[in-house]
Parts: sequence; structure tokens; C-alpha cells
Amino acid sequence: MGSEAQTADMFKCPVCNGNVKTGPDDVVITCTYCGSASTIEGKAIGDHLMEPAVDSDTRVSGFRKFLDKNKGMNKSLVQGAQIVENRLIFVPIWTAKVKADSYYKGYKTVQVPVQKTRTVRDSDGNTRTETYTDYETGYVPVQSELHTDTDEHLLARKGARFYGLEDYLSKVKIENTIPYNFERIKDLEPIMLNAEIGQEEFEKTIHGRVADNHRAQAASGLAELFDCRTNTSVRGTTYLQAPFSLIRYKFQGHLYKTAIDGHTGNVVLGEIPITRGQRILWTLMSLIGLILAGIGGEFTYLNLISTEDITVMFFVGIAALVIGLVMTFMGFRVLIMTERVKKG
Repeated sequence: MGSEAQTADMFKCPVCNGNVKTGPDDVVITCTYCGSASTIEGKAIGDHLMEPAVDSDTRVSGFRKFLDKNKGMNKSLVQGAQIVENRLIFVPIWTAKVKADSYYKGYKTVQVPVQKTRTVRDSDGNTRTETYTDYETGYVPVQSELHTDTDEHLLARKGARFYGLEDYLSKVKIENTIPYNFERIKDLEPIMLNAEIGQEEFEKTIHGRVADNHRAQAASGLAELFDCRTNTSVRGTTYLQAPFSLIRYKFQGHLYKTAIDGHTGNVVLGEIPITRGQRILWTLMSLIGLILAGIGGEFTYLNLISTEDITVMFFVGIAALVIGLVMTFMGFRVLIMTERVKKG
């Protein structure tokens, strides 16, 4: 490291000289005092981007709207939910444009018409030879190319997997970003996660991911892929810090969690409690379903053995059987669940 004051878990900011706690795998550090970002060697990251974040009240408002939308019969959910944690976390992301060119060879199968002859016997016992068309599998060589130019991004963490984080990352868009400005977000008291993946490792990883995607796309139209060579060009690599929030709340003595898009305040993914009343209702529904399925099955069976013709009543029995089985399945499915998971 670049300073004697630095230890395995402490980094001295090259801008404000503040001591910042770090993890053993951190390679890009965001200072919790001045907000500057630099590599573990003390080299400044320079210009990078961030998504602006909404405040705590806006996140709570989005959370309450999510509960209200998904409360179902549980009318007390919105008012009864007690928030015990509302953290704003800025997660590090590397992003870049990747131009990729692949050249591949393989073969695909086709059905080739083949003229064949066979001996047939007519009703009088006479034999004759006739020609007919059959189809056999043929192999056609393929040599083609794939060209793409895509925006790629990667969470710059090897660990730290939060609930709903992957769903959130799919919503991060480069067009929503602004130049990084710590002054704009410091009053929100965010947790700034450091990056555990550096720029060089990111670009190597992205090359492999794009090449694998090209190989899979090429192989999808072939019986066998012989060779696929991909050249990638990575440009515009940018360090991006994006706001993610995790709200934990209590309801009727149990703890639940909700992932929030810190940029918009909207819920990405959340858990909805299943109350005792709902369990009783679904239990009754599953019992009714069992009875309905039994009646429908017996009715169908009796209808089959009592007449040779399929009547309307037969289809009524089948419908009752199917509906009863679906009701039973849905009822027991809810009984074994601790909560429902809903997307925002």
C-alpha cells in the first residue's frame, strides 16, 4: 500500500487524509468523509457516474404504496407494518460498451428427399414395384458471423448479495446517471460499498461473458458448432455507483424485507405476509376443492360405465374434477408458504 498508516483493514484517503475501513478484497475505495474514489494503491478514479438517490421519506412512501397494492384481504397491513431498518446503499458497478465480432463454423441438419422403391401387393395378390419419396437426415456445413455492440455492466462485488439486488441491477440505466457528486447525497447518510473487482478484471470478465453469449447464439441454430472465435473491443469503461435500499419491517411479530430502487423510491421486490385469517380461508378452499374433485371424479366414472355415449354431464364431471384439483393445489401451496413474494 501507499502509506505506512494503511493496514489490512484501513485505508488512508489521498484527498482528505481520513482513515477508511476496508475489506480484504476491496480494490476501489470510496471515502466516507469526502466521498472521493480511488484505487487501493491511492490512484484517483477520476470522473465517474452515479444515479441520484431519493430520501428516506420517499422510499417509505413507495414501500407503503407497495403494501397497499398487495395487501389483499389484510386491511391492517399498511398501518400495522413497523419499519425496523431503512438503509440506503450505494453499490459499485462497472459499465462499458462492448463491440464483439464472432466467426464460427459448424453444421446443421436438413431433411433430404430420397427416391426409393418398394414392392407392394394389391387386393388380387399381384405384386408390383412402386417409387416413393422418403426423407433422410443430411448435413449442411455452415460458416457465418455475429456482430454486436452492446452496453454491459457488472456488479463490482464478489460477495455482498442483498435480497432483490439482482432484480434491481437489471433496472439500472446509464441514461439515468449524472457525474458523481458526493455533496448531493452525503446528507442521506448512505453506506458506500467499495469495489472488489477492478477495471482490468471487469473488462476480462465482460469479454468472456460476451464471447459465451455469442457461442450460445451461434450453437442455437446448429447441430454442432466446430469453432467460434470472438474478438471484443471494450470502450467507455466507467465506474458507476447506484443507490439500492433494503427495508425490513415487522408485522404480527414476524420480520419481512423489501428491496427498493433508491433512484426512484419504487419497490423492486418484496415479501407480503400471509396472515392467520388468510391461511384459514385457503385451508377451507383446499378442502372444498378436495370435495369438488372427489364428486367430479365419481360423477365422471359413473357416467362412463353407465352409457357408451359421452354426454354433456361427462364434461361437467371433468370440469368439476379439474377445478377441484386446482383449488386444492392452490390452497395447500399457500399453507406451506411463509410469505408471498411480489415484484414492484
